[in-house]
Amino acid sequence: MLDKETGAIIAIATAIHALSPLAMQIFVPALPAIRASFSAEVADTQWVISGFSAALAVAMLAYGPISDRFGRRRVVLLGLALFCLGSAICYWANSLAMLISGRAAQAVGVAAGSTMGRAVAADVVPPEKLARAVSFMTMALVVGPMLAPVIAGYLVSAASWRAIPLLLGVCSALLLLLAVKWMPETHRPPERASSATRRAPDAEPRRSPFLSAWFAGHLTILTAIQMGVYGFLSASPYLVIDLLGREPFQFGYVFVYLTCGYLLGNAFSGWERLKGARLLALAVCCYGVGGGVMLGLALNGVFNLYSIVVPAALLTFANGISQPQCMAAAISAAPQRRGAASSVVGFSQIMAGAVGFQIIGWLPGGSLLAMTSLISACAALGVLGVATICLKPRPAKPIRPY
Repeated sequence: MLDKETGAIIAIATAIHALSPLAMQIFVPALPAIRASFSAEVADTQWVISGFSAALAVAMLAYGPISDRFGRRRVVLLGLALFCLGSAICYWANSLAMLISGRAAQAVGVAAGSTMGRAVAADVVPPEKLARAVSFMTMALVVGPMLAPVIAGYLVSAASWRAIPLLLGVCSALLLLLAVKWMPETHRPPERASSATRRAPDAEPRRSPFLSAWFAGHLTILTAIQMGVYGFLSASPYLVIDLLGREPFQFGYVFVYLTCGYLLGNAFSGWERLKGARLLALAVCCYGVGGGVMLGLALNGVFNLYSIVVPAALLTFANGISQPQCMAAAISAAPQRRGAASSVVGFSQIMAGAVGFQIIGWLPGGSLLAMTSLISACAALGVLGVATICLKPRPAKPIRPY
C-alpha cells in the first residue's frame, strides 16, 4: 500500500498522463467527419492521429533527459500550457494542414505529462512495487479514453468535430491549475560530480542499460503489441462506420468493450498470479490467437461486428497485460536515468502506434485484410521479444519490477 502523500502524487500524475491517450483517441470517431469537412483522402486524414503520435514520440525523447537534469514539475507545467495553445489552433483550423499542425502542438505539450507520469511513479514508488503501481495506474488511465469515443461520437453527431478540441482545451486548462497548486517536485537533480569524484580513466566502462537484452526484449514486446493494436484502431472506424453503416456513437460503444478487455488485462497483470516472462508469454499468446482468428475470418469472407470486436478484445487484453510489465521492467533497468528511460519507452511505444496507425492507409488489399495481416506479423515480433528475455542472461544486478 502507498502512503497518503504518495497516493496523492500518483493521482495527479495519472490525471495528467491520461490526457495523452484521451487526446489521441477522442479524435478517432471524428475521422470520417473531418475527412468530409476538408474533402480529404483517407490516408491524409490519418495524419490527424499518426501525426499526433509521431510528434508525441519525438517530444518524449527530449523531456525525459531534461527532467532528469532540471526536475519534473516545470516540464509538466510548460507542457500543459502548450497543449492549451494547440487545442485553440485545432478549434480554429480552416484546413486539414492547420488541424494537423494544431495536433502536433498538442502532442508536443502532452508529451511532457505522458513522460513524467511514468518517471514520477518511479521516483516515489519502490522498484519491487513499481509494476503493480503502474498496472493500477494504467487502469485509471483508461477510464477517460474509454469514455472519450462515446463522448466524441455524440459531439460529432450533435454538433461538429470542432467541439472535441474545445473540450480538450478546457480539460487541459483545469489540469494546469491543479498542477500549479498540488503537484510537487519529485526529483531533485544531483549536483554535478567534481573532477575528483569522476570515474578514473582506467576504470571499467559501464554498458548502457538501454543496450541490455533485458531492456530490448521488453521494449520489443511493448512496441510489437502496440503497433498491431493501433493498426486495428486505424482501420476500425472505417470498417464499423463506413462499411457496416454504424453511427459514430455506436462505434464509441464498441470502443468501450475493447477497453474493458484492456482493463481486464491490467487487472490480471496486477493480480500477480503469473510473473515475468511467463506473464508476457501469455500476453503474446493471447495476442497471436486474436490476430489469427481475425485473419482467418477475413480470409473466409466473414465480416460483421462480432468478427471484429470479439478477436480484438483479445488484442486489448494482451495489451493490458504487457504495458505495465514492460514499462516497469524497462524503466527499472536504468534507476539513475528514469526520465531518459521513460522517454525511450514512451518514444518507442508511441512511434510504434503511429506506424501501425498510418501503415493501414498505405497497405494494399483493403483495410480488413491489411489490418489482420499487420496484427499477425506483430504477434511474431512479440514472440521474438519473449525469446530474447528467456534466452539472454539478465543483468548482473537486475532491479526486478515483478
